[in-house]
Amino acid sequence: MIIRKYKPTDFDQLANIYNVAHPDEFYCEEGDFSLTPWADDKHIMSILDDANVYVYEADSILGFCGYLDKQINWIFVKPECRGKGVASKLLMHVLSKLEHEAYLFVLKSNKRAMSLYENLGFCLDKEFPIIFQEKHTRLNKMVISKP
Repeated sequence: MIIRKYKPTDFDQLANIYNVAHPDEFYCEEGDFSLTPWADDKHIMSILDDANVYVYEADSILGFCGYLDKQINWIFVKPECRGKGVASKLLMHVLSKLEHEAYLFVLKSNKRAMSLYENLGFCLDKEFPIIFQEKHTRLNKMVISKP
């Protein structure tokens, strides 16, 4: 298994992972959410070319992590590969590329992701309310500082 830089030929695999894994971010939220597929999300597509994206690959891509400047924008792993260290290895790899500080946003209700981030040294910076698809929820900004 290797971690390597994203190539445009990886796009379909990343889009599939994102489309399958993204709904899991809302596992503790009430109600149903209609999520835009990766390829149709104009915001994601606008930053993909500028972002630094890394993939965790075995026979296929098992997960990916991307950042732009100091913000970690994506960390997604195939559901069947969770709990096997893919996300933590990807995050550690990405953090090794960043010089001082990094941050990310995570739903407060996403306890699994928050636990992973805390185990890697991220701390809560601030919490704030958001409205997502007409539903009120809370978002956390988590930061990590490197010596």
